[in-house]
Amino acid sequence: MNTNLGRASGDAHGQLAEVWGDVVSRPQLAKAMAIGAVLSVAIYFIALALIAPLASTPAVGKALAMLAGIVGSVASGAICARMFPPKRVVVEHAATGTSWQTEVLEQLEQDGGPIGRVQDLPPVVANEMREVGLYEVFEKYEKGVRASGRGE
Repeated sequence: MNTNLGRASGDAHGQLAEVWGDVVSRPQLAKAMAIGAVLSVAIYFIALALIAPLASTPAVGKALAMLAGIVGSVASGAICARMFPPKRVVVEHAATGTSWQTEVLEQLEQDGGPIGRVQDLPPVVANEMREVGLYEVFEKYEKGVRASGRGE
């Protein structure tokens, strides 16, 4: 767990931490853990009192109660997912034509050799690259490579 994310200014969720590659609010994580523990243990004991006496053997009754406790744990996960929305921000587009894109393409070419021509791509791939704004980046890079004399 990485807690170096610190306290954001004006953050209503309190201190943030990184757990398994995701950003979480530490106070909300503690609440979710408490909800999960209480709900799963409570359902286990309720099932132990109600279902265990009906089972053919005490071992089967305890196993069914433990299964009910696991169901309670899954239910608490669903409850906490509704109570505490995600903290991440998803960005679906990036500015095109920036220098970092050219640097990435140069690094790609250095590591793996020539990257090929965008005109040689299958139409499906070319259309998908156009949709996400990468076709023009590769095309511009390719023209720059040809103009500088580094091309094929």
